[in-house]
Amino acid sequence: MDYLITVGILGGINIIAAMGLAILTGYTGLFSLGHAAFMAVGGYSSALLFMKLNVPFILAVILGGFIAGIVSLFIGIPTFRSQLTGDYFAIATYGFAEAIRLILNKWAYVGGAEGMPGIPKLSNVWVVLGFTVVLAYLANNFTHSQHGRNCVSIKQDEVAAQMMGVNVFKTKLMSLFISAVYCGIAGGLMGFYFSYLIPALFGSGRSSDMLASIVFGGMESLIGPIITSFLLFAIPQLLYVLDKYRLIVYGLLFVVMMIFRPQGLLGYRQMSVEDFKRTISSFKNRFKKQGSAADKGEQ
Repeated sequence: MDYLITVGILGGINIIAAMGLAILTGYTGLFSLGHAAFMAVGGYSSALLFMKLNVPFILAVILGGFIAGIVSLFIGIPTFRSQLTGDYFAIATYGFAEAIRLILNKWAYVGGAEGMPGIPKLSNVWVVLGFTVVLAYLANNFTHSQHGRNCVSIKQDEVAAQMMGVNVFKTKLMSLFISAVYCGIAGGLMGFYFSYLIPALFGSGRSSDMLASIVFGGMESLIGPIITSFLLFAIPQLLYVLDKYRLIVYGLLFVVMMIFRPQGLLGYRQMSVEDFKRTISSFKNRFKKQGSAADKGEQ
C-alpha cells in the first residue's frame, strides 16, 4: 500500500508539471526541452525559504513556484524579443536548463553536486491532491479565458493573431511564466517528499518525460496530458522491469502515436465539468441497465 501511495504522490507531482508545460506547448505552440530547470528552481527556493527563513510549508511551495516564474523571464524576454520559435526556442530552453543544473552543481550554499539533505517530509497524498485539484481548476479557467484563446491563436497563426490585436510578446511571456510557476510548485512538492534535492533529479530526461506526456495526451488539451503524465510515470514503476527500457518504449510509442493518432490520446478535447458529469451519468446508467437485466434474469 505504501508503494502505491508513493506512486500516487509522485504521479500527482508529474501531473502538476505537465499541466504547466501543456499551457506553453499544447496551447501556445512553444516546445521546451528545459522545463526541469524550473522544477529545480522551485524546489531549491521553497526548501531554502522553509529551512532558512522559516516560511510556512504551503506558502514556501507557492513562493518557490513564483520564483521559478520570475526566473523564466530571464530566458523568455530575450528569446521572445529575438522572435525565436520552433527548434531555436527548444534549443535555447535546453541550454538554459543545463546552465541552471551546472550552477546548482557548483553552488556550495545549496550543497553543490551532493545536494541539499535534511528537508522535512511534508508532502503527503492530501497535500499533493489539494495542489493538483486547485491548479487543474486554475489551468482550466485560464485555457477557457481570453488569454487562453490568445495563446491558441498564436499557436495557429502568429502573424494573423498579431494583426487581430493580440500582443504576441506579452502573451508568450505570460504563458511561459505560468508554466514555470506550475513546474516550480511541482519541484517544491518533490523536494518536500524526497527529503533531499540534488541537481541530478532535474536532468534532460525529466524535461523529455514532461514533453512526452503532452505529445501523447494531445495538444490543446489538459485532461489528455494529465492522464498520460500519470501513466507514463506509473507504468514503469508498477512494471519495474520496463524502467531500464523507458526511452526505447517512449520512442516506439512516439512512432505508433504519430502513425495511428497524431492528434494524441484525447486530441483537442478540453477539460470540462460537463464532460465529467456526463461520464459519471453514463456509468450510472450502465450500472442501472446491468442491474435491471440481472433482476429480469432472476425472475
